[in-house]
Amino acid sequence: MKLTLAFLLPAVAFAARLSQIPFQETPEVEAFQIYQSEYSEHHSIRIKQQQNNSLCDAHSKQYTGWLDVGSKHLFFWYFESQNSPSEDPLVLWLTGGPGGSSMIGMLQENGPCLINEGGNGTHYNQYGWSKNANLLFIDSPAGVGFSYLDEGIPLPGDSFTTAQDLHHFLQIFVGTVFPSLADRDFHITGESYGGHYCPALGAQIVAQNTLYPKRQQVNLRSIFVGNAYVSPVDTAFGYWETLCTTNPGVSEPIFNKTRCDIMASNLPRCLDLARLCYAHPDPAICAAGSTVCWDGVISYYDGESGSGGSRNRFDITTPCKSGDDLCYLEAAWVESYLNQPHVFDALHVPKAVGNYSIYNMNVEFAFELTGDLGISLQPQVLYLLENGVDVLFYQGNLDLACNTAGTMKWAESMAWTGQPAFVAQARKAWELEGREVGWYKEVKVETGSGRETTFAVSTVDGAGHMVPYDKPEEALALVDRWIGKRSFA
Repeated sequence: MKLTLAFLLPAVAFAARLSQIPFQETPEVEAFQIYQSEYSEHHSIRIKQQQNNSLCDAHSKQYTGWLDVGSKHLFFWYFESQNSPSEDPLVLWLTGGPGGSSMIGMLQENGPCLINEGGNGTHYNQYGWSKNANLLFIDSPAGVGFSYLDEGIPLPGDSFTTAQDLHHFLQIFVGTVFPSLADRDFHITGESYGGHYCPALGAQIVAQNTLYPKRQQVNLRSIFVGNAYVSPVDTAFGYWETLCTTNPGVSEPIFNKTRCDIMASNLPRCLDLARLCYAHPDPAICAAGSTVCWDGVISYYDGESGSGGSRNRFDITTPCKSGDDLCYLEAAWVESYLNQPHVFDALHVPKAVGNYSIYNMNVEFAFELTGDLGISLQPQVLYLLENGVDVLFYQGNLDLACNTAGTMKWAESMAWTGQPAFVAQARKAWELEGREVGWYKEVKVETGSGRETTFAVSTVDGAGHMVPYDKPEEALALVDRWIGKRSFA
């Protein structure tokens, strides 16, 4: 059927009117209230207040819905702050992978409720990060978790397209759905491949705020990422220190001298090819570098981790309990719970989703094909710092997959105004209620933005890849300290 301009205009006018109406007064469409982007006809949000508190006893208001980006549809779950929703900042959480659902973070780590043993329900989390923040979880990119694509649409394959979609989402979210959040401090957080997602989204926000000052601004104040996969070459380099020394906080090295010598001899070739990928991010070059690093360095542990064995790459001191690549029993419990019919009904999950999957390996393959897995996001971190956005990378020291040694290597090699002071600074202990819980390095430097900007790396002792899972009290204290003070001093 041919659609004339006269037919389209009333729909456009209706969408424009909706974008100006406060959330509580917008009309419902199939249980959702609809908001259209003012800046892109392809972006809109459908959202509903979640009345079924038995799904998640959040101790605050909660909302669920989807961002519709043309043929892509991104699921989100939003919790108002338990403390002061009208004053506390907005925090966005992105689980990594690429291919991991952010429901891992919500129900296994830092959401206001956590999965019960066996997956028969949830219980309140006294250390949830919505204690003092308005907390937003998004399954990203499309194809992950409850997020989906229309039939025949290829999976997303890079961090930057995903960042563009999320920026449009945030403009609608703080501009028209919850306008009281528009001037509130906004922070991006996540973990693992969030080391790509968070800097990419942060850089997109800063660039768009600058290019389009009359459009809805997103008030980005900081990013803080746990065990972040920022620079693959440095993560690979950090395998040797993590497995062959006691630096992670273990009594003796995990590997014997024979394995350590083999890895050390293979590292130079691995690093050369990985750096070549940085200089020439051709997918074929990046794939070659990835293969050499896997065969020569990474596989000596990871080949015996997850479905390949009993080792746990996310915590070198504990076994892989689930026997799959995620290694934690909670992942299967979350997947089982979210697939229950009453959960689908309460969330109004579209038939197009089919079933909920906690990890989509095909998304990871798509990112690998574009070369996104092999590039460094250090340039985006630098861009954020130069534009006055504070940056924290926090680490569980027992993690191998995104190890502390690798993070320190790229953090100290980053050429910027604060580099000399950061490199020269000694590691200092930070404490919680009189006990030492980790160390930190931080610098505060006036950057090109004209404001004092903080760059920090901190650790949590005894934690692995998922700090809020292993050390929930310490993780909440770390977040509150960062958001409130931007300092561990």
